[in-house]
Amino acid sequence: MASSAALSESMQRITTSKLNVLKEQHVAYESKKKATLETLHAEPDLSAQIHILLEALVLHHVPAAVTDLKTGNIHRFLNQHRNDPSVSTAMLEGWKADLERCLDIKSHKYEHAALFSQLVTEWLEQPSNAPTLPSRSSDASFDDAAQESFEPVGREEMYDQRQQWESLVFDSNRKSDPDTIKAYLSALFESMAKSKQLTSTPLEALRTEMNQFHLDKFDTKSIKWSIKGLLKVDLLSPSKRAALSEIKDNKLVIEEMVDVLNSYLDDLDTWSWGEEPIAVELRRQVNGKYRVYMEEELLQALLLQFIGTKWAVHLKETFLKFFHSGAWIQLPQRSLDRKARARREGFLGARGRTLQTIRSERRSDYERDYFMTQLPSTIGEGMRDYGDDSDDDDDDSDVGDKKTPVEIKQSLLHLATTESLINTSLYGSFSILESDFEWFGPSLPHSTVFAVLEFFGVQERWLKFFRTFLEASLRFTQDGIDAPSRIRRCGIPIEHALSTALGEAVLFVLDFAVNQATHANLYRFHDDLWFWGQEDVCVKAWDTILEFAKKMGLQMKKEKTGAVQISAGPRTPNVSKSLPKGKVHWGFLTLDPVSGRWVINDEEVDKHIEELKRQLVACKSVLAIVQAWNVYVSRFLANNFGRPHVCLGQQHIDMIIDTLDKIQKRVFSGSFGSNSIIEYLKRTIEERFNVKDLPDGFFYFPSELGGLDLRNPLIPLLLIREVEGTEAKKERYVGEHKQPKTPKEYIEEALEFDEEQYRQCKSRYDEGTVEGVSDKAYKPKDDEPFMSLEEFMRYPEETSFSLKNAYKKLQQEPRVKDIELTSEIRTALEQLPSSTETGSGIHSGPDGMTSYYKWVVQLYAGDVLRSFGGLSMGEKKLLPIGLVTMLKSEKVRWQG
Repeated sequence: MASSAALSESMQRITTSKLNVLKEQHVAYESKKKATLETLHAEPDLSAQIHILLEALVLHHVPAAVTDLKTGNIHRFLNQHRNDPSVSTAMLEGWKADLERCLDIKSHKYEHAALFSQLVTEWLEQPSNAPTLPSRSSDASFDDAAQESFEPVGREEMYDQRQQWESLVFDSNRKSDPDTIKAYLSALFESMAKSKQLTSTPLEALRTEMNQFHLDKFDTKSIKWSIKGLLKVDLLSPSKRAALSEIKDNKLVIEEMVDVLNSYLDDLDTWSWGEEPIAVELRRQVNGKYRVYMEEELLQALLLQFIGTKWAVHLKETFLKFFHSGAWIQLPQRSLDRKARARREGFLGARGRTLQTIRSERRSDYERDYFMTQLPSTIGEGMRDYGDDSDDDDDDSDVGDKKTPVEIKQSLLHLATTESLINTSLYGSFSILESDFEWFGPSLPHSTVFAVLEFFGVQERWLKFFRTFLEASLRFTQDGIDAPSRIRRCGIPIEHALSTALGEAVLFVLDFAVNQATHANLYRFHDDLWFWGQEDVCVKAWDTILEFAKKMGLQMKKEKTGAVQISAGPRTPNVSKSLPKGKVHWGFLTLDPVSGRWVINDEEVDKHIEELKRQLVACKSVLAIVQAWNVYVSRFLANNFGRPHVCLGQQHIDMIIDTLDKIQKRVFSGSFGSNSIIEYLKRTIEERFNVKDLPDGFFYFPSELGGLDLRNPLIPLLLIREVEGTEAKKERYVGEHKQPKTPKEYIEEALEFDEEQYRQCKSRYDEGTVEGVSDKAYKPKDDEPFMSLEEFMRYPEETSFSLKNAYKKLQQEPRVKDIELTSEIRTALEQLPSSTETGSGIHSGPDGMTSYYKWVVQLYAGDVLRSFGGLSMGEKKLLPIGLVTMLKSEKVRWQG
């Protein structure tokens, strides 16, 4: 794993200055402390000894850490001791011990600050960006087997994936038939009639919008959001990211760049990549895949980010208008026709006109979270990163209420699970299919891109620019500068805003084609495809996907393609032969067709246990180990087990807890000689820095308090483990243990509520008190009985408000039960400086802390308080916090 060494020189100078000041102050304090203790030991009188200690605390600016007395009180009690034998010698001995401990606490803080600085310096000097191993003499914890398990030159899969990538990207014969594509598009789009309220068909309106794209000039504001967008994605090398980070706040440089980039826009019709080939490099992702990244010059990158983002926003606006044109149809499995709707109103009155239903919820959720989700709605929102499962949700903290890529992928799992529960309850069965395009980015034919864009009416000027962008001359960095370059003939480059826009324009066709064939939605995350419902509708969707792939010159990825049918009854369901064979996976979960539950794929977990061992071996610093653990285990693995939601039930939480326990034991046993990440880190620090007996809180506390900010993936699960799905008035008991409601019970309760509503509506009808019947409603005959229960319950997805509530409840996170903070911990928190209220997970306002850090501070604060007299283990002004923040902000580069 690699952290960038390309850090700000000014930050390094500040850090070095802090370390020098720290060393000087530590030496000076220890000298004064030694002199104080010598004076103390030479004084035989106990009261005088205490006076010496009290004076030393003031003289050396040592905060008193006596918990039960104030130092001013001790002075007064000593005076009482002179004339009052009830103030015993034992009491004085206790005060003396407490005051001596105060002197030791300041020593501990200096020692801790020195260790913290050594760890940061080690991280800076040993960034693990070269695939070499620590020598046996430097780290005795790695045995021969661990050494041999790391492959420093590059793994076989890296070369295989590069070869496959090159066979696609440089293949000039890899083309689709533009005429076939345009005929396909014509049949799909031109059959739509014009609405009475509109002056043009949806296709005509789309083409008009597409042709109205306009590109503004650069200004300082657009330069800044372009820089921000580039820093958010993993396109640039660490050195270029560092350069951009410094540029973004330099007004003079920004103004110069505006002039240069606007000159590029003036000559956009003749724009090119330049004479030199663009460097490309392979980077390993945490999931084990390799991706090929272009490494263009910074001004070119900013120009393309600006143009790509502008086009992405324009496409989102255009496609969203098409979505609302009446062309996009979405119906439930059983849909109310005009006659059924009139009968409901005739029998139920105003109560028959339910607006908030599962159908309305589905459409609004799809539009908000899944429709063209890779395209930003505004310039300020910016482009989305590819959504690596190791990413933090905070990476997209500026997009308002819009879900981050990680959240979208998680919500797909929760939505599919909820739909399974709804469908099996209402219709007795549920089918789901999953697929993915084989190498979508590298294999997308340029002829496909331009056939689609031409059909949509994109101007020729822009088609020419897009062609120049795609047909770049490339050369792998690993091959050296003398290696020959080659022209890209197929595919779109990764992590470019313009690539995302072009790819989404093509995939928009697939989204619409599936909608037209099924009157339902294809749920798509990049090129990962999901569709569910009843079996016959899934067959139509799959046929449409295959037709699209064939027309566009794409192929489906067999290992990520499968279908499952789940039945409500005890029988084992059989998947239709018209659906693809294979299992349905999400992350490290596999959908079990018999139980209908997601189960963890142990084979995948075992692979990543071995991979995690490799990555930890490659870490040459303690903080690199912490970062590897946080990213790989607490984010990547935890994300791929699925974040617990009500629909997944208690079993899902227990399954993750057991798996994380297994991972930690398997990773650190054997060659690592430990049972846990904490044991391994403690032993490593002792071997490298000769420091032992560190409190556990040191590892889990945030860096603002002098901790390493190690993340514990079990705590978020334990916070919801005991109360998942429970509500105070609906708890059930088996023996002495609370049993939360199962996901199915939420639906059962909703349907029971509807039956009660039926009885109430029938009573009103029989009593003649139905209100709100319109003129268009059905008119029951005088002696006509009320509608049957079967008719009342026939269209629940369009009529049941209670079922909609259950639908939403199942997709919610379980209720968190905070740990109860003791009075001692609350007091310690209140003593923290108010500056820790921002940027730190543990701060002086405990009620504003996250549930995670409340658990951490209550569990681990004991030893910290005893060693440091408070929760802060070092003075923030002497700790290199800025350098740590900068190092942690770098994109992780994985070894291999």
